Amino acid sequence: MVNPSPLSMPAIVSNPYPVYADLAEREPVHWCESLGSWAILKYDDCVAALKDPRFKAERMEEILSGKFSGRKLPAESIYHRFTKNVMMYTDEPRHTVLRKSTQAGFTNEAHAFYSQAIERVAHDLVASVPDNVKEIDAVPGLAEKLPVNAAVHAFGVPEEDLDVVIPRVVNVMTYWSGPQEQPLELEQLLEDLADLHTYASELVAGKRGRVLPDTVIARLAADLADQTEVTPEQTVHQLVLLLVALFAPTTPGSVGSGMLAFATNPDQIARFLADSACVENTPNEVVRYNASNQFTWRVATTDVEMGGVRIKEGQRVALFLGAANRDPAVFEQPNKFDLDRSNSGKNLSFGFGPHACLGRQIASLEIKWFFVALFARFPTIRLAGEPEWNTNLEFRSLRSLPLSLG
Repeated sequence: MVNPSPLSMPAIVSNPYPVYADLAEREPVHWCESLGSWAILKYDDCVAALKDPRFKAERMEEILSGKFSGRKLPAESIYHRFTKNVMMYTDEPRHTVLRKSTQAGFTNEAHAFYSQAIERVAHDLVASVPDNVKEIDAVPGLAEKLPVNAAVHAFGVPEEDLDVVIPRVVNVMTYWSGPQEQPLELEQLLEDLADLHTYASELVAGKRGRVLPDTVIARLAADLADQTEVTPEQTVHQLVLLLVALFAPTTPGSVGSGMLAFATNPDQIARFLADSACVENTPNEVVRYNASNQFTWRVATTDVEMGGVRIKEGQRVALFLGAANRDPAVFEQPNKFDLDRSNSGKNLSFGFGPHACLGRQIASLEIKWFFVALFARFPTIRLAGEPEWNTNLEFRSLRSLPLSLG
């Protein structure tokens, strides 16, 4: 009988790093039966796999078969039409074409506008905490609200449409459940994906709520007339991917775990307040120290040797970014939260190589401006109770964070 992988144990979610470190030392490429994949734990191996075309990003058919054994979907299914036409899950040459089609929303000029919008959002969010409140559960009270408010004012999701979009994205995100049993029925996943595509089509056609000017969606919509390499359907698929990314657990997970890191390392609040370089490095160190997306997937297109193991053609690999971010061969004292760390920016939380996250700069702006606003008003936050973590290792985030505001 094969012993279950420690990566399958729900108890590790609150602190998976000792398990990662032990496995990286003993089995840097480790078979995890509950994931149905090889777990890759060392930084250099993760980087190599993210760059290597032998590990394809187009993996969602294999992920589907792993999560719903024996279930197959026709090529015209919304699942396949979506996953085979967005940049996250495609390889060359389609990936580059799709990525170029979104560039109008991510120019330097656009990011300057987003920075101002997110700074206002963060200030208003922290200012909304009543003066008489001395303790707060900072997850529902702050971390979960930040990306929603930024989605309206920086990305352009109409505020009146949030009740349509958010519940469906929440359902879709449970598809990425890590080593847990799959909590989402396939029929529900397909229904929610179809609803999001209907919504995105209507939004582009001007049949939904008002998109604020100069936001990501407004810039992408204005660029539609000049698109010659992508179809209108592919544009809608890209917009659905954006909606899913906006309301995924990644930003609230990073903000929540960032508050926990600061609350338990008050010396780093002092560094933040004393040194502008530490302010700028905060997003890098926050996502290095506690990656919200703990791993990402690839599929081997041929037999590959890695870490003394032969990964066979067609097998899935889970690249443990959270483990790579604590690799002592790359990061000195990796378990220390340190805003003065010179190489925090080498973290893999936003990927690496051709599939590096297009929204990295905006996510970093959200984290930076949130902590600027938070510490301007509450520079002495401390834990006021025991943090509670959600059970999903793949997208690791806090459920509850009791904070004393000081």
